[in-house]
Amino acid sequence: MIHWGIIGYGRIAQRFEKGLSYSTNGKLYAIGTKSQYQKAMDSHPECHIYTDYDALIDDENIDAIYIALPHKYHYQWVKKALLNHKAVLVEKPSTLSVDEIIELCEISERNHVFFMEAMKSRFIPMVNELKKLLDQGIIGNIKYIENSFCYNTEYNEHSYLFDKYQGGALYDVGIYNIAMILDLIKKPILDIKVEYIKKYDVDVDDKVTLIYDDCQVVMHNAIMSDYDTSMIIVGEKGQIELSPFYRPIDITVTYHDGHMETYHKEYEFDDFYGEIEAVHQGINNNTYESKRYTHQDMIDGIKLMIQIKEMML
Repeated sequence: MIHWGIIGYGRIAQRFEKGLSYSTNGKLYAIGTKSQYQKAMDSHPECHIYTDYDALIDDENIDAIYIALPHKYHYQWVKKALLNHKAVLVEKPSTLSVDEIIELCEISERNHVFFMEAMKSRFIPMVNELKKLLDQGIIGNIKYIENSFCYNTEYNEHSYLFDKYQGGALYDVGIYNIAMILDLIKKPILDIKVEYIKKYDVDVDDKVTLIYDDCQVVMHNAIMSDYDTSMIIVGEKGQIELSPFYRPIDITVTYHDGHMETYHKEYEFDDFYGEIEAVHQGINNNTYESKRYTHQDMIDGIKLMIQIKEMML
């Protein structure tokens, strides 16, 4: 049985905890939290509760650590955990610089300790079915993709979302758009165009266009706009629609002749379960990365994210 520790006990960590509860391969052993200590104590009397994250990392009974702190703290705590030979699953984006993600991957590989960014879309059954269908040529060669991950939140000066260093739409949700595109299109990007709206010193509404030799991608992400979380993939023979694109259970294929087909695949328990089991598999197989979401995949995603971010400066 793999014993997990959680560092950072906010809303996302509590969803992770639910996904972990379905597993027969791992269980929650410890929680590290500074602001939710009493809540964690009251709801988890069976767990070890730490306010000192270093003490949690040093706990010899912990095999894997899920890090769900604000973005700017990821590098620091991932590095400490990996150097202490703890497997790590860290929330997105894993780091805020290319050098940092490369260093963390090198530490993971050198010490042969599993490390993965929590890109759950790579482990959603319907996403994997979509990739199979595209590989089989269901709509022919891809000509155009548009995906959108937008929601509307109110300004909060205390939220990491509005922190000039780590906030904004690109860092919060744009990494989902990027990871999905890099999963579907394995070609060099020839050009990038960026449009964005800034408020409160962060980007709140972004439109990024990626130009390939034979297709084009438009990614839209926002934290103060009422749009949606959909994706459309246009090919030579028809188009595919799905929503939410990063964790779908249904896709609709519409061919040029008007014929339509729908495909449906439920989650295994919930949308967190697949990535958690990927970590368990990696630990049990004594590997340092997932074949479905490799270290190079993670590095490529951060590289593109930072390249886009630099175009906003």
